[in-house]
Amino acid sequence: MHLVLRRYRIRLGSVAAAARRAQESLVPELWQVPGFTTFHLADVGDGMVASLGLFETEEGAAQGERLMSDWFREDWPVFRAVPPGLARGEVLVSVEAARPAPVAADAAGPRLERRSGRPDRRLGRDRRVTLAMASAAP
Repeated sequence: MHLVLRRYRIRLGSVAAAARRAQESLVPELWQVPGFTTFHLADVGDGMVASLGLFETEEGAAQGERLMSDWFREDWPVFRAVPPGLARGEVLVSVEAARPAPVAADAAGPRLERRSGRPDRRLGRDRRVTLAMASAAP
């Protein structure tokens, strides 16, 4: 995986206007780049934005770099590059927050009995009976 990272200062207009413009004209072009996986445009404060493009291959990153460079320079001239205006490299660590699949109530394994001995309100039954029946089964 390879990335292209850029920072820009907004000279005219707003960050919100820049985001709308990127969504309308830059993102559709990035979808056409072989190996394109992700694009992010972030408001980093003080009238600046950062863009991050992720690509599966170095060739895709190079093509995405040219496309983003042209877009920021020509299609949307209100941006001014902020040093370092461009960084490109291989991603060494990548972490995504995974969401576990929902688990059915009965598939979650044995349930522990509450000390109060009251029925489990979520299941509508007394868990002690369920555990006793499960342990008595051959």
